[in-house]
Amino acid sequence: MKSSVERRSEILSLLKKTGSQKVESLARRFQVSSVTIRNDLNQLEQNGYIVRSYGYAVLRSHLTMELTHHDKGTRCLALKQKIGKKAREWVQENDHIILDSGTTTRELISHIQELPLTVLTNGLDSVMALSNCPHIEVRMTGGVLRKGAMSFSGVIADTCVRYQRFDKLFLGVDGFDLEKGITTFNEQEAQLNRLMCAAANKVIVLADSSKFGQYSNFVICEANQIDVLITDENIPDNYRITLETQGIEVVIAK
Repeated sequence: MKSSVERRSEILSLLKKTGSQKVESLARRFQVSSVTIRNDLNQLEQNGYIVRSYGYAVLRSHLTMELTHHDKGTRCLALKQKIGKKAREWVQENDHIILDSGTTTRELISHIQELPLTVLTNGLDSVMALSNCPHIEVRMTGGVLRKGAMSFSGVIADTCVRYQRFDKLFLGVDGFDLEKGITTFNEQEAQLNRLMCAAANKVIVLADSSKFGQYSNFVICEANQIDVLITDENIPDNYRITLETQGIEVVIAK
């Protein structure tokens, strides 16, 4: 049986396609009781994703709400692990890379820990994980810690990134929309991510398919400004075709 996090993620994915679903239909689809589905929907409604109406669940909008750091880490975890493993193919010995604070980019660390690298990150969890890697020089942006996101940002972090250059940036995102761009929830973090993009020779976005068609308040860059997208096989066809037409390499992690 799926966990509540996996089930709720799939309910959201289904609602993105259909707009609304009946409680009874969801219960049959996931082979759980109506009470369980109502609990799922109550939580999704509290988080601002949906509206409940007369036995239906209706998608509120495509503007995403920020999850806690823990919830981000557990949401679509299996997909994030596949994407992190696939991203290892873009890391070479002695690379200078940036890992942003995203929970998907953190999944890359276990696959690069034996490589000689220089890694800059603004993620507190990533710093702790990298500290156990004997051949990696770890650089930290510094700045103000956003405790809910376990990430650093602000003027100090911006200055750190602005005066360095790197081979690659591995960037996690909160929303990926072809028209509205690649977005995140926090204004200072968006500014830092823009500087990371400018500091790297290649921008590699790691995003599971739940991020497509979603957007949040602050734009990091336009969708066509990245070099590589590593995602899962549920990427919508129009996204894959559009990005590939624009010269972006779309990689499916299996």
